Amino acid sequence: MFKAASRPASRAALAFAVLSATFSPGARADPLPEIVVTADRVEEPIGQTGASVTVIPASEVQKLGTKGLADVLRGVAGLDVDEAGGVGSVTQVRLRGANPGETLVLIDGVRIGNPTATDGSLDFGDLSAVDVDRIEILRGPQSALYGSDAMGGVINIITRKGTKTPRRNVTVEAGSYGTLSTRATLSGGDDVWTYSLGVNLLHSDGFPRYGYRIDRPIFAGPGYYGVSYPLPPLPADDPANKGGLSGRFSYKVNQDVSIDFGFSLFGNALRFDNPSAYFASDVFNSYTHSQTAIADGFVRLNADSFGGLLHSQLTGFSNVTDMNVWETEACYDGSVTPPSYVDPYGLFNCRNGYLGKRYGGEYQGDLKLGAFGDFIFGARDETETASTSQSPNPDDGSFTPIRARQVTNSVFAEHRLTLFDRLDLTLGGRVDAIENGQTFDTWRATAAYHIDETGTKLRASAGTGAKAPTLFQRFSQYGTLGLLPEQSFGVDGGVEQKLFSDRLTVSATAFASDYRNLIEFNDASTSPPCTQLQATDYTGCYYNVARAQMRGVELSAEANLVPSILRAKATYTYDAAQNRDFGNPSDIDAGLQLYRVPRNSGSLSLIYDGIANLEIEPRLSLVGQRIDIYYNPTIGANGASENVNLSGYAKLDVLANYKVNDNLAMFGRIENLTDARYEEVYDFGTAGRSYYAGISYSW
Repeated sequence: MFKAASRPASRAALAFAVLSATFSPGARADPLPEIVVTADRVEEPIGQTGASVTVIPASEVQKLGTKGLADVLRGVAGLDVDEAGGVGSVTQVRLRGANPGETLVLIDGVRIGNPTATDGSLDFGDLSAVDVDRIEILRGPQSALYGSDAMGGVINIITRKGTKTPRRNVTVEAGSYGTLSTRATLSGGDDVWTYSLGVNLLHSDGFPRYGYRIDRPIFAGPGYYGVSYPLPPLPADDPANKGGLSGRFSYKVNQDVSIDFGFSLFGNALRFDNPSAYFASDVFNSYTHSQTAIADGFVRLNADSFGGLLHSQLTGFSNVTDMNVWETEACYDGSVTPPSYVDPYGLFNCRNGYLGKRYGGEYQGDLKLGAFGDFIFGARDETETASTSQSPNPDDGSFTPIRARQVTNSVFAEHRLTLFDRLDLTLGGRVDAIENGQTFDTWRATAAYHIDETGTKLRASAGTGAKAPTLFQRFSQYGTLGLLPEQSFGVDGGVEQKLFSDRLTVSATAFASDYRNLIEFNDASTSPPCTQLQATDYTGCYYNVARAQMRGVELSAEANLVPSILRAKATYTYDAAQNRDFGNPSDIDAGLQLYRVPRNSGSLSLIYDGIANLEIEPRLSLVGQRIDIYYNPTIGANGASENVNLSGYAKLDVLANYKVNDNLAMFGRIENLTDARYEEVYDFGTAGRSYYAGISYSW
């Protein structure tokens, strides 16, 4: 098992081992087409941006996206993924150590996420890789361009646009854990219309999410009144069904005006476990299950005016997240005696509903200033709503529903300028104003310097990030209306270098971020700050107090080792992401590494294509030791939370693809070839050695 190194020499050795595997001098490789990104809110070649950005192309999504997007995102430098028990389960993403809710997720430039979630984050387990053209991962604070939540960075999922050439594809895959997946896409168009449609359906029998393939003794129960017991026998499976449907259309009105519109629909239904149940028989009760539906759509008017000097975009957008959770012993009837082990009948099985909506409009203008660069400016109006429900509801005050609404108005601007055909500069700022709430401003500056003669690019960025309090943090029974936005300041600097006639490309980035005014929960309503902020009979409140600090390095490399035979890719991340809340005496985690963020992680893959039409790729993922928080029901009379260590691990996957002819391809993969046992969330198991195979037909 791979362990996180504790000494600088060990970290350096790991980085050297990962990157040196990609080194080999030789002749020039075939040049690759220039990648276009939207890191600065407009399309531009990736070489012109000073931001730290990674692009995952459609080919990678098709290889790894059968079960969702989690496997697609793994291995990206600076990005951590944790999945709580297999396909469809709660999946969180962290950029440069930021909390999941501090990473902004977009689909075609439109913000998505669950307004009813405690931190407002998106559960990536709900998404399917339907018809994705590329995924752009933009690291570092980006709130000056994208607003709230973009503290750690931005993940922009861009769907495929249709072209005049018709394209159709059907892919079917089956494999371990009773997994069956189908995907179909269709696109085409003419001089006026283009369209692209995709659908994906997946079923997996899965595995027991809690306690699977974990050798140590595991206890369940709430801990209260001394209730705890060894975990009962695991069930045979925990099935999941998920799918997605997407569409993107474009209509050209005339030479200067066009209209784009698109939609995405995602559904996820799964059975999960309740380790906090009073009775052992309820831990794996099939009643405990959830259903989630996400609908997202936009309409965008594009217009050129003043002879093409001004390009305008007017976008209307809307998305809905509707989640229902049925769980054993999950609700409390306040009219009966408080539950105990001998009298637990204040608890009952129930459904909790969470409905979040987001809608609004945005204008963006791109003004061409000739030798003085481009000026991008715009305004945005966004409304978020959240409502919760419970069934059955005793109507005795034991359940307090949320009925919340929040409107944010924003203005932003950015100036882009190129000097001496070598230096690309940007400077931007943004103001976000929450109605009946706080107003906050952010800024961002980037620089990229090219030395084309040596294949060198130097880049740097600095800026601030912010995250508005969520609807739950402001308007729930634990909420505090006067919460300040979370804020951060971050810088990074890096170099990208091509060597040996472009056969080796290396990238190195150093970054630093400081977070303040982070929102935490105080679980004692009778002690400060809750008694100072509000009068409450509940168990606590949200307040601004926490601080965090991130310092790290991101390395990546790509090499053409043997032309037309062997290529290699590698990444390494060192991230010292620490809790710096020393001013809070009750915070025992001050000075520790942040939860589920490894200090050391890396990946290495070798791509062999020396046989015509055959590609074989072993991929090694290395993740160092992490800290997690765990509620231990066996501690004391009522249980208690404690910090636990998640061991580091090495996971080896092997992918293969064979192109039979221009239309038909066969593929297969072995995941976790060495059958490593590891956890991404404490006490939640991960899959053992798994086999998958399928066919893809295009015409």
